[in-house]
Amino acid sequence: MLVSTFVEEIKFKQPLSIAGRTLAGQQVLRINAHHRGHMAQAEAAGVFYRGESGERMQQEVQACMADLPDDLAGAWRRVGQMAAGGARNALDWILWQLEAAQRGVPTYRLAHLHDLHAMPTMVTLGVASAQQMGAMALAYPTAMALKLKLDGDPEDAERVAAVRRARPHVRLSIDANEGWTMAHLDGIMGNLLQHGVELIEQPLPASADTELDSFRSPIPLAADESLQTSDQLEMVARRYQVANIKLDKCGGLSAALPLAEQARQHGLRVMIGCMGGRSLALLPAFIAAQTADLVDLDAPLLMASDSAPSARYEGGRIAFEHAAYLPAPSAGQPASASSFQAPYAAS
Repeated sequence: MLVSTFVEEIKFKQPLSIAGRTLAGQQVLRINAHHRGHMAQAEAAGVFYRGESGERMQQEVQACMADLPDDLAGAWRRVGQMAAGGARNALDWILWQLEAAQRGVPTYRLAHLHDLHAMPTMVTLGVASAQQMGAMALAYPTAMALKLKLDGDPEDAERVAAVRRARPHVRLSIDANEGWTMAHLDGIMGNLLQHGVELIEQPLPASADTELDSFRSPIPLAADESLQTSDQLEMVARRYQVANIKLDKCGGLSAALPLAEQARQHGLRVMIGCMGGRSLALLPAFIAAQTADLVDLDAPLLMASDSAPSARYEGGRIAFEHAAYLPAPSAGQPASASSFQAPYAAS
């Protein structure tokens, strides 16, 4: 398998502020691969709060390539041994594409899906003044669901009120990005209920999750930073009602699909989100989103430039053209049949 890796700096249309930091852009890892007459490409943003950068992900891929078997079955076993993160996510998606190409089927068929459908998605508003966030809400007039980044300061309540005044009928969620205290959560709950907020994502630092053990929230809580892989599911299920699954966190589509099943077995609703990136990074996440209860795949809307194939955002929904999931031939011999089953497809 011939693999090329690239680190790219991509910019947001405008800096995105969340609790504790402002992001002007992000590094992403891009991978191009050629194998037995077929090509594949992938992009991953990594998990910034775990220290993943484009360079670090690139190094992880290069280390894996040093002993990656040439056959897809062996390659998949080797990639599955990598630590969960953006590098594994990108390589995993490469293998999904190459396996689908060998079979001559759209990539989503390996996940037992007959087709893909447009999905309603949240659209994110970064932390700003209440007036600014109200204006930002009007910038997405067709969005059916908005997610407000809040940072735990006294203006949070007015920010929610301003967005609700601007968009009286839109569905509202809150994302605190670990930036609240239990006192702030208690204090703002009445305001959130008054304005019809339907979800609170990661209100406390993951390290302070024990404070939620005896808390019964009238609004569902979603675990993001608190849920990285299936190892945290049991603890998450005691404190949260929604599992926010991101492929960069858990290590790719092969990990995300069983993680979603396990989350449901623990009584959790499933949300599919992303760590950023352009449309190319969302292709596997869109497969996982097909059976999700909540979808948060708006990253390309926030980027100054996009990749091809590009996601479509119409009527508050995200969709991709069917062709984005078709095998991509490269120069060389025609593909041969493969009896190998993808890890998820075989389960």
